[in-house]
Amino acid sequence: MDIIEAKRNLEVLERNRSRLMNYNHLYSSYAFRRSCGAELRKINKQIHGIAEQLNAQSKKTR
Repeated sequence: MDIIEAKRNLEVLERNRSRLMNYNHLYSSYAFRRSCGAELRKINKQIHGIAEQLNAQSKKTR
């Protein structure tokens, strides 16, 4: 994965995570809340994976 592409993907994922966290679930169904929670966990895993790859790549180039 290209560094520029990885950073771009990281920005998009951060925005998506922010939207999900700021969404008001007050009147949402339980199933929808669970779905949002699952999506949030998936996004967090992706962010963590991309961040690890970027850190490993930066250590490699030193």
